[in-house]
Amino acid sequence: MKLRMLSVLSLALISLNSASAADDFFSQTKFGLDTRLRYEIVDQDNHLENADAVTLRIRPSIQTGSWHGFSGFVQGEGTIELNDRFNSTRNAETTYSSVPDPENLQLNQLYLKYVSNPKLDLTLGRQLINLDNQRFVGSVAWRQNDQTFDAIALNLKPLTSVGLYYAYINQVNTIFGSENPEPKYVRAQDGEQDSDIHLIQAKWNYTPALNMTAYGYLMDFNDLAAWSNQTYGLRVTGKGKNLRYVAEYAKQSDYADQPINYDADYYTVELGYSLAASNPLGEVALGYEVLGSDHGQIGFQTPLATKHKFNGWTDVFLNTPANGLTDLYLSSNLNILRQGKLATEYHHYRSDEHSLDYGQEYAVSFTHPLPLKGLSALAKFSSYQAEDYGVNTDKFWLQLDYKY
Repeated sequence: MKLRMLSVLSLALISLNSASAADDFFSQTKFGLDTRLRYEIVDQDNHLENADAVTLRIRPSIQTGSWHGFSGFVQGEGTIELNDRFNSTRNAETTYSSVPDPENLQLNQLYLKYVSNPKLDLTLGRQLINLDNQRFVGSVAWRQNDQTFDAIALNLKPLTSVGLYYAYINQVNTIFGSENPEPKYVRAQDGEQDSDIHLIQAKWNYTPALNMTAYGYLMDFNDLAAWSNQTYGLRVTGKGKNLRYVAEYAKQSDYADQPINYDADYYTVELGYSLAASNPLGEVALGYEVLGSDHGQIGFQTPLATKHKFNGWTDVFLNTPANGLTDLYLSSNLNILRQGKLATEYHHYRSDEHSLDYGQEYAVSFTHPLPLKGLSALAKFSSYQAEDYGVNTDKFWLQLDYKY
């Protein structure tokens, strides 16, 4: 099954042919703009020169109104490299540390959505898919180019407390974008990966204190067999007045043409405490996450995750080491200076096999809206201090976001 964008356009044009619905359709149509200017520094304790990257991303979009439950969304995307003092994975500047925000011009999203009623909706085309906390499937919104999916996705809610989700993905559009790498200088992943992926979830929202999601993710990558896997798990969450909790377990094994026969476990627990005064102050959280290993031959992998959200902002552990990874972390998200948000993280990393001390990481970020509506600024820093894995790595970001 090959999902083509042309089919989405054809269906959208058919839906527009009803003159009686034209007024409502166009009155509800909205134009949007999402831009991001970023300055990123990467300093690693190795032979590479420090990356000093300046990039700009621009995303115009149109969200149509609804016609008998049908609506459409189209979003273009362009990323510009404003200097060349970094390795974008596409620009052949391999003497510098990597900042994977290559120049890019592409159709970021294009989909047709049908909403029958609050119990059923169907989305066909190029779209974002963010499941739960994005630990297994996400859009990687931190990078300048989203990870999107050519897919068909179905949400079904037969009961108020029960939800079912299914998606079939036949192409993953990765953060590496539309430009091909220069093979003489750099070997990088293709920005478009053909796949046969099935995502299945069943949710039960019993009370605010008890919510459960059972899932099965079967991922077959046609040209990257080493990414292929099947994962089955259960996620439980809940919250009270000031406390919230997360507990999750998953089992992963080889699937399709994966060249290694393996089994690996994943589990995590997290407790969050909301700080309350006359106004909400934010939250502190303590967690422990384990991405297991099969006797040191391969670690539990999450190829479609929004990985920047997990295991530290320096992205040292984008690929789980063969000996697995354990992450003991403490984080905070505080509301300060009126509308400002201060976030901190501390991580202590070890291996799942062979008791290796990987190191630790400290991080802090501050975000604040600016006087112009839709404009905000971000400053962010993270430092990984290596022991038995990788090298010392510092990263610093300054960023302006504008959304209309």
